[in-house]
Amino acid sequence: MPHRYALSGPGVKVPCDSEGGAVSLRVSQVDGQIRITTPATWNRTTWTVAQARELRDVLDAALREVGR
Repeated sequence: MPHRYALSGPGVKVPCDSEGGAVSLRVSQVDGQIRITTPATWNRTTWTVAQARELRDVLDAALREVGR
């Protein structure tokens, strides 16, 4: 059974790293759309394998929610 994420309201924070240090993305579902709020665009964002898996899981949950 896939993990359930609370995508409504403020959404889910997914950790990652940028040139400036530890940051996070926020994934939320608003009015049938998936919204991804990112750190400053001029920073390069890098992901550990665990962080990438968590982002994938959150995005999969968002896609399932919107597809209902």
